[in-house]
Amino acid sequence: MASYTLADLDQRPDLAPNVLAMFATTAQGSSHVVCGIPARMGLEPLAADLKGTLGVLLAMSGRRVAGALAICPYSEDQVTLWGPVIPDQSEQPKVMPVLTQELRRALRDGGFTSMRSQIDLRNRTARAWMMAEGFGPWKDLHCYERDLTPLRAADISDVHAAARGDLEEVARILAECFPDSDHHRPNLVQRENEGYRHYLLRSDGRAVGAAAVQGGGRRSWLKLIGIARSERGRHQAHRLLDGVLASEARLSHHAIGLEVLQDNRPAIALYEKSGFVRRWTATLLIAPV
Repeated sequence: MASYTLADLDQRPDLAPNVLAMFATTAQGSSHVVCGIPARMGLEPLAADLKGTLGVLLAMSGRRVAGALAICPYSEDQVTLWGPVIPDQSEQPKVMPVLTQELRRALRDGGFTSMRSQIDLRNRTARAWMMAEGFGPWKDLHCYERDLTPLRAADISDVHAAARGDLEEVARILAECFPDSDHHRPNLVQRENEGYRHYLLRSDGRAVGAAAVQGGGRRSWLKLIGIARSERGRHQAHRLLDGVLASEARLSHHAIGLEVLQDNRPAIALYEKSGFVRRWTATLLIAPV
């Protein structure tokens, strides 16, 4: 009977290529394991993605990696899981308890209270695994993408990249639209140092909308977009989104992606009208630590 020992990728960096290869086998489809780093969802995993996690737990069978589970940052008290990836599904009943028991211990020690897992609806096996480990479904979410290459010469009108002097107005709008988000805390200067870009929509000289975008190259990622409450119902969201898309295209990014809850019909209508196409749907599962 196989026995497994635990390891941490930080302590075994020599295993990083093996772990990366394991995650690379879980592309979109019936075996898709959704990356817990939103901006990297659906893209080929890179070594930098593993470094961007809070840690990667490994279940070892001798010198062989029998399973891997990455812990990705989400909020001060919750994390998002990437995985587990268990190449030999016959080992799943033995490997899963080893990983999840250590996961819960590590998260409790870190002060976290809950965890999330995003399971592609096509991956019924992974969903069954996680529900057997105490995860319960919350809501479904869609991942959308929009090709930016036709927009390279588009007019960005009254949407512009936020300067340092604009960040207070951006933070005010995002905090009003997303009170549960910690994106504006402690401040947006830190977020921009982490690689975010912020956009501001002005109307008659007033700041009425703001957006936060991350990453770039193959695909940038729209994290937040919102219109001040007093300006809603005036088609400002379309103006802001069109300006963001044109601005990102001018930065030579090839595409832009986002995630949206399935029951957020107004947002979905906005995105689809602006040319976004749904790539997949995932169930968001939640479990206490």
